[in-house]
Amino acid sequence: MPAALVAASMLLAAAPLAASRNGVYTPAADSAERTAIIRTLKGGNDAGVRYTFRRFHVFQERNRAISYVEGEGGIGGFQAILTREGKAPWRVVWGEGDGGSDSCAAGAKHYGWAVRLIRSYSVAPDALFPGITARTFELKRMAAREPETQCVGDLDGGPE
Repeated sequence: MPAALVAASMLLAAAPLAASRNGVYTPAADSAERTAIIRTLKGGNDAGVRYTFRRFHVFQERNRAISYVEGEGGIGGFQAILTREGKAPWRVVWGEGDGGSDSCAAGAKHYGWAVRLIRSYSVAPDALFPGITARTFELKRMAAREPETQCVGDLDGGPE
């Protein structure tokens, strides 16, 4: 029994190491980085809006960074990808939110673009944005069958 307890303890101790090896992290609650990302999400008009985050991930590569956030805000659920180049401010480059709908074909294109963007940062897409590769595959499959069926939320940014 003690050997099983030691083995379980070792697995628990190794879990944070495995998660941190991929370089994806969650910024501390009151950090300047997290505050800057939240301010970018709010924009200039939503100062009173409060967010509840389910996921808040950041990956840095040399002088640039990419972030994935998922949560609830003033108009419902949302998910967004933000990027930062050098000392420039964060900017939202991709998003999906409640409050609208779009076609499977548009969703497949939108999610595919996000996967390519994340890969350009030398990070596994699912490490930053859990489930994105499966969701992209699912949307492509659905788009091939019924491209105009509404199967994603309101899309923002992404492919032009």
